[in-house]
Amino acid sequence: MYFVDANIFLEVLLEQKEARHCEIFLTKVMNGEEEAVITDFLIDAIVLVLETHGKDPDDIATFISSLSAYKGLSVYFLSIADRLFATGHMKKLRLDFDDATTYQGIKRMNVSAVVSFDGDFDDVEGITRIEPGKA
Repeated sequence: MYFVDANIFLEVLLEQKEARHCEIFLTKVMNGEEEAVITDFLIDAIVLVLETHGKDPDDIATFISSLSAYKGLSVYFLSIADRLFATGHMKKLRLDFDDATTYQGIKRMNVSAVVSFDGDFDDVEGITRIEPGKA
């Protein structure tokens, strides 16, 4: 199982340079060929970025509703305790809150690999960062 970072979805949704690799990986998750998890916090972060990039409510609704079609994707809902633990990860691992909540989700779901372009995960012990073209 993989943990999926927000930037993987955003590459596709914003038609960025690595969109094709991300689309291939996400299609595998959608078809159930790969299992992956994302946090509710990251879903909200994706929505905020889409809004910032001028996407209208229909585009945002399409993204949110599309998540239910992913046969291999589950959502981990961060608790208040998870968010508190994340603040400790911020200090200990020098991560921002976004990455610290991702790290907390990874730990809670007992996942060892994150599909991401975020190099901040490269120095985090116990986690392997994989780019979507290699997943």
